[in-house]
Amino acid sequence: MRAATPILAIAGLTGAGKTLAVQQLEQLGYVGLEGIPPAHVLPLIEAMRPQHQALVVTLNLRQPDYLEQLPALDAWLQTEGIPFLFLEASPQVLLNRLSAHRRPHPHQSAACGLLEAIDLERLALRPARERCTHLLDTSDLNSQQLRQQLEALIQGIPQPLNLSLISFGFKYGIPSDANLMFDVRFLPNPFFQPHLRPLTGQDPLLQEFLFADPVTQSAYGHIFSLIQEFLPHYQAERRPHLALAIGCTGGQHRSVALVERLAQDLQPWLAAEHGLPRLSVQVHHRHLLDSQRELEARFGSVPEVRIPDGTLARTAVAPVIPHG
Repeated sequence: MRAATPILAIAGLTGAGKTLAVQQLEQLGYVGLEGIPPAHVLPLIEAMRPQHQALVVTLNLRQPDYLEQLPALDAWLQTEGIPFLFLEASPQVLLNRLSAHRRPHPHQSAACGLLEAIDLERLALRPARERCTHLLDTSDLNSQQLRQQLEALIQGIPQPLNLSLISFGFKYGIPSDANLMFDVRFLPNPFFQPHLRPLTGQDPLLQEFLFADPVTQSAYGHIFSLIQEFLPHYQAERRPHLALAIGCTGGQHRSVALVERLAQDLQPWLAAEHGLPRLSVQVHHRHLLDSQRELEARFGSVPEVRIPDGTLARTAVAPVIPHG
């Protein structure tokens, strides 16, 4: 049974925007309760319901015992029909935000750097992420856009399925948040083509090389067909997020090229499928910068190269690119 008082529960990664979300909701008439352990949420809400028209509570999940309290709270949230929002952002965006505001990270220590702390927290909060009813990636959102998303949520507008297309390099580690994963290390490797090595899978020249190969065409066709087949079923289950990861050796060439092509080809297909709910597509090139830095350290700086026909090709770096 839905609570008479509108209530929203929020969890998320450090730096993903929980405090900003509360501030935006307070402008919409909500009263914010921040950093509450799950076991304290129910009595606190019950005590405050009579005095306030709307409540938003952010969860404190920093301690292992707090995470153990989450299932009981989640059961109550589901019974009451209370939305549970999880906020996240890309590692590089979180790093930039935390560094700019000089905020300490709960997982950071003398033996653990900031990026490693971000990864540790993402892994620790995965159970909360899997229980959420709504998922919001704030990487590319300003405060006004965040407020628009929150308004849509509290007004009951169906949230679009967030489809994340992730490229990665197996040498740097497998994404822990992927629902579907494909290994494309069997495709022709541009690394062994000197004029293609410094490029990325975003470059038309490298894409042309890869997709001229019949094996690449076949593999890409199978992946695209699986998305077409699976996507309506994920949406029917009202899942807030689906992450599809494609990996090659370093995460610079083959995986990036296939993810870019998928993002490009999904747009007209989705536009034609009017029966499908709304879909938000984002591209994350998780290890592109790591691979480029490693290549530069190994072979020297290569901002541009001359290819066999005499023209120039330049690298393009974009760790996170929103589509659609």
